[in-house]
Amino acid sequence: MLEAHRVSSLRSRWEVREDDTPLLVLEARGWRSAVRYTLDGIAYEVQSSWTGTQYTLTRDGDELARAERIGRKRWTIVTPEDTFHFRRRSIWKADQEWVADPGSEEPVGSIRRTGTWRGDAEADLPGMPTPLAVFTLAVVLLMWEQAAAAAATT
Repeated sequence: MLEAHRVSSLRSRWEVREDDTPLLVLEARGWRSAVRYTLDGIAYEVQSSWTGTQYTLTRDGDELARAERIGRKRWTIVTPEDTFHFRRRSIWKADQEWVADPGSEEPVGSIRRTGTWRGDAEADLPGMPTPLAVFTLAVVLLMWEQAAAAAATT
């Protein structure tokens, strides 16, 4: 299980732990549109499209995964090997569920807020490779940041 704890209320920066062991730090770059992190000595970057509805995970300029339809009730992460389906748990909560396919009722895993004010989160994504699980968590954290920024401007 991954846990993300916001390090500062002034900056978009999270410490990510795996089973209570420090794993990495997600550091926002730009205006909540990208994060960088290093995992096992390998540098990764998560970059958003200008509309914020698509994110890519890259390593050394090569695309490893793409998250599509971000901010919708149902969205996906596509890799060369597989497609992962997600959905918002309810209209009232921003929590996300990982489902086997778009029509599935039972979730495989989830990402939920654990702190309303700080922006902390917990990702239970069993069997998902760690680099992809961190990407998924980063996408959801950035999605929540975008939604909070949009709500603040209205």
